[in-house]
Amino acid sequence: MISENRIKNIKLLVVEDMPLNQLLMKVVLDGLNIKHDITSNGKLAIQKLFSSTYDLVLMDLYMPDMDGFVATEHIRKVMLSNIPIIALTADIVSLDAEKCKVYGFNDYLSKPVDEQELYNKIMALINPTTPVNAVNGNSETKSMSCIDLSFLKHRTGHNEKLLAEMISLYLEQTQPLIQMMKQSVKDKNWNLLQNSVHKMIPSFTIMGINKDFELLAQKIHQNTLQNHTDTLPELVLQFESVTNQVCQELEQELAALKMRAFTPSPPKEI
Repeated sequence: MISENRIKNIKLLVVEDMPLNQLLMKVVLDGLNIKHDITSNGKLAIQKLFSSTYDLVLMDLYMPDMDGFVATEHIRKVMLSNIPIIALTADIVSLDAEKCKVYGFNDYLSKPVDEQELYNKIMALINPTTPVNAVNGNSETKSMSCIDLSFLKHRTGHNEKLLAEMISLYLEQTQPLIQMMKQSVKDKNWNLLQNSVHKMIPSFTIMGINKDFELLAQKIHQNTLQNHTDTLPELVLQFESVTNQVCQELEQELAALKMRAFTPSPPKEI
């Protein structure tokens, strides 16, 4: 168990632009009993740091208006703040650790975050002398043909209302991103394609989507980085097909959750 005394006075700032990732971070941090605020880009994060006091920042790297690199550089060089900042990235494989150091990050985490690793890094940066205990919970996941909501059910504490909210957010944010990916291929806008697929990668683990599908997303991301553009139209079509299947299964799950929510309990026997 985590000691309440170690975390009761900690307050974090989470900087993340995707609503589904925001909600997951809220669930994880609430589960750790860590106070936090959430904002959606670097500009707003800087405003928050001027108006409030935080012990640590969890900073997404790629966001609109001002990304995590520019925001962190501003915090270090203009604000002259030494607040610990942990980079959040969906693609840990392609992460340039040296670049993160140059811009002023103290550490980095892969999204979606593992609560034990998150807790360990927070404690290591805020109070390096404090020993770290294990977080309760089983992070083991199972493989299914398309989705497995075990991870999400565990993270939401089997709260069906919260589970339905997170599924709804995934469905709302996914189709616009798919359309953006298809348009970026049509326009040969490879930077936009890279950013679009990058935003989708964390949700694969959140929704328990088969690892092979996540590897397809990673392949699109890697091919945009390496300028292998001839493969991208076919890969994006495959990705759209997979995502449509995922959305169909999630819509069925959401319908079942809503049905249970509105099904009256049987009358008690007198």
